[in-house]
Amino acid sequence: MSQPLFLLHEHRLDRNIVESAVTMIETVMKRNVERHIFKKRKKSFPAGSILFVMVPDDDFTAWLEHIKESETTIVILPYEGNPFQQKSFLIPAKIEEAAALAASESPHTIRTYIRCNNEPTIRCITIGESKWIEQPEISEVVKNLFSMRLRGIHVKTAKEQEIKTAALMVEAGHETLLNRSRSYFFKASDNQCRRVSAVIYAPQSILGALKLRLFLAHRKREEAENLPPGIGTVKTESLTVTTPDSQPLPVICNGSKSETHELLIESVPMKAAIVTGEEKCVSAEEKESVRIQNIPVDSDLVAFFSKKPLPFVPIAAEEAFAELFRKLRESAVMKRAYLVLLLVSVLMATTGLFQNSSPTIIGAMILAPLMAPIIAFSMGAIRFDETLMRQSLRTVVFSIVIALAASALFAWWMPFNHVTEQMAMRTHPTLLDLAVAIFAGIAAAYGYANSKVGESLAGVAIAVALVPPLCVSGIGLGWGSWSLFSNAFLLFLANIVGIVVASGAMFYLMGYASRKYASTAFFIKLLMVAVIAVPLWLSTRTLVAEERIYSEFSRIAAVRFDDKSANIRLMRVVKDAKGLHAVVTVTVQGSLTPEEKRLIARQIKSRLGEDVGLIFNFREIY
Repeated sequence: MSQPLFLLHEHRLDRNIVESAVTMIETVMKRNVERHIFKKRKKSFPAGSILFVMVPDDDFTAWLEHIKESETTIVILPYEGNPFQQKSFLIPAKIEEAAALAASESPHTIRTYIRCNNEPTIRCITIGESKWIEQPEISEVVKNLFSMRLRGIHVKTAKEQEIKTAALMVEAGHETLLNRSRSYFFKASDNQCRRVSAVIYAPQSILGALKLRLFLAHRKREEAENLPPGIGTVKTESLTVTTPDSQPLPVICNGSKSETHELLIESVPMKAAIVTGEEKCVSAEEKESVRIQNIPVDSDLVAFFSKKPLPFVPIAAEEAFAELFRKLRESAVMKRAYLVLLLVSVLMATTGLFQNSSPTIIGAMILAPLMAPIIAFSMGAIRFDETLMRQSLRTVVFSIVIALAASALFAWWMPFNHVTEQMAMRTHPTLLDLAVAIFAGIAAAYGYANSKVGESLAGVAIAVALVPPLCVSGIGLGWGSWSLFSNAFLLFLANIVGIVVASGAMFYLMGYASRKYASTAFFIKLLMVAVIAVPLWLSTRTLVAEERIYSEFSRIAAVRFDDKSANIRLMRVVKDAKGLHAVVTVTVQGSLTPEEKRLIARQIKSRLGEDVGLIFNFREIY
């Protein structure tokens, strides 16, 4: 006996569409079909019937509760009113192709549906900040990155496995739907076509959230053996999501927004079978799958992420966190090894300054241990750790006194009293030096917090150069030169301020301090920057004036006379008590008369201004 065929359609559906659907069904199935107006509560059909349905998504979803005990086969026919049915059950876009699914010898079917707090659904359910994943433009996502924070949630599976975590959102739905839409988070071999699947989104930094959102935007389809950071997945018969605090969870189910303290998402078995375009299930083994190694489950981490906005970069693990503070506390205390390295680096740097030797000075920079207590002081400042601040500040001040005394005695003892080029380089600090110190502070903080890049701290020490300007200050003391001492010590202070401010900000962004303490400390540090920036700006003005001289000289190529041409080249710009002077080399075939030399000087003065002095070096070629 052949199976009876029924077409159930909504009452508003155009008659021509209904007639066309009947014709296509009868052509494919090769027998007559009986048409009926769809009624949500009608559930009595002969056993073995095939029900072709053309009804809106909401009506179909509610109907599942009434038809689930009917031993029938449901075939969804596509039309404009059921886009979610087409998506959820992978229904072909043409009616004849959808009807052909039922005509095959062994059609693929699904005998379960999902309920969300007892409400049937064929869509994905989102819990939490769904805007983060729904916003199509990355620019919109970036705007909200710095206000992102995770919510503490408790997730319990059908087999009573409890997951206490902090997440931005949870996306759940029928296994077939979520496996298809998020195939890059699930293994094909784990597909069972009957459970609840869930993806837990828990990025643990702003960079991690942005990277994860970019990953989703590219919609990679390959299956993931290893889940990306910040992603956890669960497959189970039922899923209970609760909030441990008094704030309800925002939920979107069937397109409607609501709030709840507890959400039950469960897979409901049916006697009715829904024909689907899905491939056959890979495995029939029933088991629960929980993959949570990449989301926070440690109680301390959950508490941290639940109370604070996301840090800018990922924070270290608890072991690394403890290791960082152990290392910083050790760095804050002056020990014998520290004192030996400090003295050796100071003496080496002072010798290199007198030698005018860059390699010697670079070696002293690498040996110098002064960066460590400064970084420790920065951490103590943003956490208001009085012990750490006091110990590190004592070490820094004592180091400065030792370095100044040692280099002053060295300069007093040496039979030289001229300023070398390496010394002069450290007597004109500018805002650019402060910028270098800020970048070095960022790198140093990240290096101390991340042992994988710790070996790069030698490069940071070279870049910021703490000891050489301190030694130049000491040489100034030894010679009794206030200008040499003050200018070099200003550079040293600029380096310290830049490192303290930048490393403190970096530690905060990595999640090592609360906003309350960090904001207060940061305000104080900004005042320090403002104070140090004033004299640096005055020095920077000189640098800008020098740049103007270089720019003007680029337009002066040669000066022509009746029978010869003089090539003009700016060698350098020097500054002394009388102002700026351009050191100029003039090359000419033959010789120049005094009047011709004055003519060259007047032409250059007309471009540079009378306030810039000229130092000429005439080279005559015969």
